[in-house]
Amino acid sequence: MIADERSEHRRRIALWLILAVLTLVLVVLAGHYLEPSPPKKIVLAAGQVGGGYYTFGREYQKRLERLGLRVEVEETTGSVDNLHRLVDGRADVAFVQGGTAPLVPDPGETLRGLAALYVEPLWVFYRGRLASESLAALRGRRISMGPRESGTEAITKTLLAEHGFDLGSPLLVNLTTREAYRQLLDGELGAAFLVTSYRDPAVVNLLLQPDVRLLSFPRDVVYTRKYHYLTAIKLNQGLLDLKDDIPRKDKTLLAPTAMLVARADLHPWVVEQILKVARAIHSPGSLLDPPLRFPSLEGVDLPVHETAETFLTSGESFLSSLLPYWALRRASQLRLLILPLLAVWLPFMRVLPVISMWRAGRWMKQYYASLNRVEGVLARAESPVELRVGLQTLEKLRSDVDSALRTLSGQRLRDASHCRLQLSLLQHQSLERLRRVEGDAGDPGR
Repeated sequence: MIADERSEHRRRIALWLILAVLTLVLVVLAGHYLEPSPPKKIVLAAGQVGGGYYTFGREYQKRLERLGLRVEVEETTGSVDNLHRLVDGRADVAFVQGGTAPLVPDPGETLRGLAALYVEPLWVFYRGRLASESLAALRGRRISMGPRESGTEAITKTLLAEHGFDLGSPLLVNLTTREAYRQLLDGELGAAFLVTSYRDPAVVNLLLQPDVRLLSFPRDVVYTRKYHYLTAIKLNQGLLDLKDDIPRKDKTLLAPTAMLVARADLHPWVVEQILKVARAIHSPGSLLDPPLRFPSLEGVDLPVHETAETFLTSGESFLSSLLPYWALRRASQLRLLILPLLAVWLPFMRVLPVISMWRAGRWMKQYYASLNRVEGVLARAESPVELRVGLQTLEKLRSDVDSALRTLSGQRLRDASHCRLQLSLLQHQSLERLRRVEGDAGDPGR
C-alpha cells in the first residue's frame, strides 16, 4: 500500500512538472511570436533648444508622461539629423520637416509617417534693400542656410540651387538660429533662412528691426507646383501683432509641413498615445493654421503607419479609449501569461474529470479482482493459518478502500462505499468461520 501511494505521488509530481514546463514553453513562444508589450519609455528626437521642434517636444513629453509613457527629448540639429537617428534606431519618433525624407537612404523601409502637425514657414530675412523681390537678388551676400543636417539647410539648398547659386561657395554658411539672429543684427550676415514657428522669439524680434526685412515670394504658385511639399501662406499686415503692426506689409511665405515620423516597428498603442497628444496640441489651430485642420494625413510624404491611418480616419481603438497607458502595458504583459495558461490549463481542467473517472473505474476493476481472489482463497481455506492470511489481505483491501473514500466523489464514492460494505461483510463471515475452526481444533472430542 505504501509503495502504491509513493508511486501515485511520483506520477502526480511528474504530471504537474510536465504541465509547468509546457506552460513555460508557451509563455516563451508567446513572447517571441506575439506582438511585444508596449515600451515604458521612448526617445523623441526634437531640434535645437529654443526652436519650435524642441518646444513642442517638451510639451509632448509633459503630456505623454501624464498618460504613463516616459519620453526622453533629445536635442538635435534638425530634420535630417532626426531622420538619421530614426533609421539608426537611436530615436523612436521625431519631428521632421516635409520634403526632407529623400535625404536619407530608403526611408520607406524603416520609417512611417504618423501625421502632419502644422505648416512651418520659411522666413528669409535680409539686410538693406534688394533689386527685386527674388532669391536671385541675394547673390553675392553671406547667407546662413541653417545648421547642418537640418530641414532648413535642405530646403535652402534646394531653392538656392534652383536660382543658380554655387552651393560650394564660402558665402553659404551653416549657423544655428541664435547665431544667425546675432550675426544678422551685427551686420555680419546679408541674409538668413529660418524654418521655424511664427512664435519663435528670433522671428518676432527680427520683424521688429528697422534695418532687417522679410522676403516675400510673389511667385508662390510656381514654387508650390514645383515642390509639392511646400504650401503658400498669406501673412497679412498686422497678423502677428496688431499693436505694433507686424508685419507692416502683406507677405507671401512658403511653408513645408512639420510632421511626426516614427520607426515602422513603433508599438501601435504608443502611436495612439502620441496622436492623442498631437490632437490636443494642434487641433485648436493657430494664426497660420485653421482649427481642426491638424493633425492630418495630408502633407505626409512617407508611407503612413497603419495605426496612425486608422486613428486619424476612424478614431482610437476601444482599449486605448478605455484604459490609461500604464493599464494597457499591464494588460499586454498579462496576455503573455494568460494565453498560455488558458491554452494548457483550460483543456487540462476539462479533461481532468474524464481522467479521474477513468482512474476511479480502473481502481474499481482492480479492487473487485482482488476481492474475488481473496474471496476464493477464503472459500478454499481449511486451516486457521490460511484464514488468517486471507483476513490480512482483506485488511489491506479495507485500507485501500478507506484511502479511496477520501479522494472519490459522486457515483464513484457510492461505489466505493458499497465495496467497503461488501468487504466488511466478507470480513465478518471470515472471522466467524475462523472462530469456529479454532474452536473445533481446541476441542478434540467434537
